[in-house]
Amino acid sequence: MISAVVFDADGVIQVPSAAWRAALLALAGDAKHADDLLADIFAAEKPCLTGEQDFETALADVLLRWNCATNVKQALRIWTMIDKDDQILNVIERLRARGTHVALATNQQAHRAGFMSEALGYAELFDDLFYSWEMGYAKPDPEYFRSTLDRLGLAGENVLFIDDHQSNVSAAMSAGLHARVFNQNCGAVELLGLLQEYDLRI
Repeated sequence: MISAVVFDADGVIQVPSAAWRAALLALAGDAKHADDLLADIFAAEKPCLTGEQDFETALADVLLRWNCATNVKQALRIWTMIDKDDQILNVIERLRARGTHVALATNQQAHRAGFMSEALGYAELFDDLFYSWEMGYAKPDPEYFRSTLDRLGLAGENVLFIDDHQSNVSAAMSAGLHARVFNQNCGAVELLGLLQEYDLRI
């Protein structure tokens, strides 16, 4: 019996906004170097995902290396350019209303996580928020999922994890959870069908 459903964020309940790429190009100064700059920022962000470093400080160092005219506060806004999938979130609201525990399990640094919790309203929508920077582990580390189970106080057989990456799903399964890969492009109807496979009818 599934008593809790745990959802990934990016690629499941949200996506970068359409303006995100244009904002990144503006930050880089030209399209030619945008991918290299993004790779550098992601590399700097990686230790921030487990709380080892502060993302604002790491981002400031990257901007300095690239001689970007944009200041840190302006650049941070790019990482909060997020579009929620309201239809998916509506399914989650209905799932919670029927008595199923719902949680968010996502790799995020502190700045973006705070925005998601407050500005996007996830602190109210979900019963639990398992942000990697607070957990000290990031997916697909199986320890992330073992820690998630500890915090939920549930056995893996009672938890369903939904993510858009097979590597994360495989790690969750290795920790004893039920887990499924979900393609956000399939939409809310597909999610409803997946939940029904686990007798979670809304």
